[in-house]
Amino acid sequence: MASKQISSEDGFVSLNVRASVLQKMLNGEVLHMTDIHCTCSRSKQVLKQLLLQAASGRE
Repeated sequence: MASKQISSEDGFVSLNVRASVLQKMLNGEVLHMTDIHCTCSRSKQVLKQLLLQAASGRE
């Protein structure tokens, strides 16, 4: 089954991330979803879809 690609118009997702969390991301460490906060409902939907795709092994 083909997955529906969800993306914002300009290809960006708006997020608020603490500096310590950004450092973990750059170091490839495991993060918890509560560490990442979306700034709008559209970005939240895009992030949710990308996480589901990553968890299922699809791109």
